[in-house]
Amino acid sequence: MEPEPDLIKMRDEIFRKIGRNLLNFQKIEFMLKHLITYGRISGYMSELKENQERRAATVHKQTMGNLVGQFIDNTLLGLDDSSRLITEPKEPYLSFSFTVSADADFYERKKQGLKSLVDDRNDMIHHLLPRFNSDSIESCLEIGKYLDEQRERLIPEYDHLQSLIKSLNINIEFLKSEEGIKQVSSQLELSFLQNSPLVLLLLNISIQQPRSDGWTLLSNAGQQIRHILPEELVRLKSGYRCKNIKELLKASELFDINEEPTDKGGVRVLYRPKPELGYGAFNRVLNSLLVTSRRTARADGWSLLNTAGQEIEQFLAEDLALVKEKWGYVSLKEFIMESGLFDVVEEQVDKNNICELFRPKAEFVPH
Repeated sequence: MEPEPDLIKMRDEIFRKIGRNLLNFQKIEFMLKHLITYGRISGYMSELKENQERRAATVHKQTMGNLVGQFIDNTLLGLDDSSRLITEPKEPYLSFSFTVSADADFYERKKQGLKSLVDDRNDMIHHLLPRFNSDSIESCLEIGKYLDEQRERLIPEYDHLQSLIKSLNINIEFLKSEEGIKQVSSQLELSFLQNSPLVLLLLNISIQQPRSDGWTLLSNAGQQIRHILPEELVRLKSGYRCKNIKELLKASELFDINEEPTDKGGVRVLYRPKPELGYGAFNRVLNSLLVTSRRTARADGWSLLNTAGQEIEQFLAEDLALVKEKWGYVSLKEFIMESGLFDVVEEQVDKNNICELFRPKAEFVPH
């Protein structure tokens, strides 16, 4: 017996809706792969192409569930740690990331929406056809309603990913443009300069040996440079493209520069790290911790972290706030641990309480 025309029409409509939803799921999967692959670019300039090809090959093999997890971590939370910290770059190093800044409510909505999307996709692929009776009008109506509701759930996520793709592609196209290449090259040169041996030594001298007003004599710094890094001074023009150390200070964009008259009618050049960058604040907090640890240490060498925290909050609250802002530290304890200069332990005070202790690492203690 031939099926009724209405049933044939409804059955064909079901298959059309299945194809429609499946195509949308495939588009979403493609967009996730694109965002994960090109939302993070990092490496030495000579390695970038190989790095991206390797990343694309890895992402291409991921399941929908894994893609959603990576997207949530990398794009919504920015947790991807594939960009390594470069302390002594051998050549220009580029790091680009595309992330979404949003509040906790937005993050939770997207997280749940995308995970529901994975469940919907898996249900349609693996469980829909076994429960679909193609000879039943009632089943056609039920499955048709299910597929329409599924489409309504995926459209907001589809539109959101599509908008992110558009934004990412705009950024990528800019980076490829003449103006983008010019800006990237300028930033790479500045980063390379700021991490160069000469600039780091100038920074260290200004932090460790300032006058009481916070300024450092450039002539004194120059004498130390000639003693410590004479080979870098020889490269000042060829390697740094600067005529003198003062020009290097300006080019690095890390320092304030000032001049003051001398008793003999001349001028002396002074410099200091720009206060808003937080280098001076970082050093003052660090020195305070070292002083407190020496002054309050118990017989076993440990000091109460709470005591150090109270003193810093009393005398260096603004410095600590600036350090947290510029370096992203959540607490004084995190700052201490990340500095690499101290050991930190917990000690049981009583059944319900513990205290945190710190001390300078053995290699930094004078003998």
